[in-house]
Amino acid sequence: MSYIYEWKVSNGDKVLVEYCWSTKDNCIKVVEMSVNGKFHRETWMSPEGRATMMDLLVEDYESKTTADASSILSSVMGSENARRIMDNA
Repeated sequence: MSYIYEWKVSNGDKVLVEYCWSTKDNCIKVVEMSVNGKFHRETWMSPEGRATMMDLLVEDYESKTTADASSILSSVMGSENARRIMDNA
């Protein structure tokens, strides 16, 4: 599963990144990216720019996967509670 992250950098450029979590390497990997709608590579960025982007992607990934885990847990708990109510009726 891949995720999309969008942001505007300080110079006004619009960056769009598709990324995923690599189970093999246990890290985030950039699948594809564009700047202002044009193809761009992570390796074309400055080391500081790459570090900032990776920090943002980690934060985005954690917020999205935590939300997914929470919604799954809520769904399971809701089903379990409904089953218990029916069992006690």
